[in-house]
Amino acid sequence: MARPFQAIAAAAVLMLAPLLSAVGASAQQGALAIDGAAAREALARFEGLAQAVRPAGQMPRITDPAVRQALATIWDVTPLDPARRAGEADLPVLMPYCEAGSQVLRSYFLFNPRGTGAPDAAANLQTYGDEIMSGFAFSVRCSGATLEAATAFMGSLPADQMNQVRRDGWNRLRLGATQVVRGTLMMLGDPSLAPGHADALARALSDSAPRYAAGLEPAERQAIVEVTRTILPAVRLAPVRERLEGFAGVLAGR
Repeated sequence: MARPFQAIAAAAVLMLAPLLSAVGASAQQGALAIDGAAAREALARFEGLAQAVRPAGQMPRITDPAVRQALATIWDVTPLDPARRAGEADLPVLMPYCEAGSQVLRSYFLFNPRGTGAPDAAANLQTYGDEIMSGFAFSVRCSGATLEAATAFMGSLPADQMNQVRRDGWNRLRLGATQVVRGTLMMLGDPSLAPGHADALARALSDSAPRYAAGLEPAERQAIVEVTRTILPAVRLAPVRERLEGFAGVLAGR
């Protein structure tokens, strides 16, 4: 479970660049109520808190009220409400919002208390599991919302604006989204995962299921369904298992 899944989560956002090369600031109001300014301000506060504790070989802990407040804003999933359809107009704000959250997640997973050398991902996950899992659940939701918005963008493109760069970007985006989901499922199949973390990840998948189902190709959806069925026997918590069964059902078209 120590594999740096945060890099996979970030990839789903970063892969949008070639696909959306022509998207600028939209004149339309997006459906997602994202407060980009608040997230940027919280990110600056978090970076200040991190700079204060890194010399002591630590990262900010969510048990600190100031850290908890900053992370609650950076990883706020309220704007990613699946009841609201993410569209093309959301992309200019959604992309930096998701990348800011992924940036903080990477900072925990790639932290090295020694300052040099390769980070110990397993140790970081053990020490900062509460922070990392909160950030990863956010990334699962961000990936789904981004996929939905990009699907709307692709559907609105005139035929003469569809080129190979965008096709390649669209393929890479879907690949990134499937990697996010598969990585999350593998985490959920690990019996050492704390119940609270398992619940948060399963909820993120369940809530985002319609977005992944609408944006992924049939073969991609089927592959995810098969992974879900593979890990279900190892899932001990009934509520988590039920959410995963529902997630697989949505992707299977049931």
